[in-house]
Amino acid sequence: MTAIEITPVEVLALKKLALINGALAQSLKDPTARREQMALLGVLMDVVARADLANQAGGARG
Repeated sequence: MTAIEITPVEVLALKKLALINGALAQSLKDPTARREQMALLGVLMDVVARADLANQAGGARG
């Protein structure tokens, strides 16, 4: 797996995007669209969590 660097500012932007995506998912009436948005939100939250951990670990080393 190739590693990429995500800055703390980018992590913050991804967190805000996740909040917006979550609000969108909650507002959707179509169950299929809602389920798809919730799945995308889950992936986004996973990426954010991993990026956050990587940045914290990197900060502890530096």
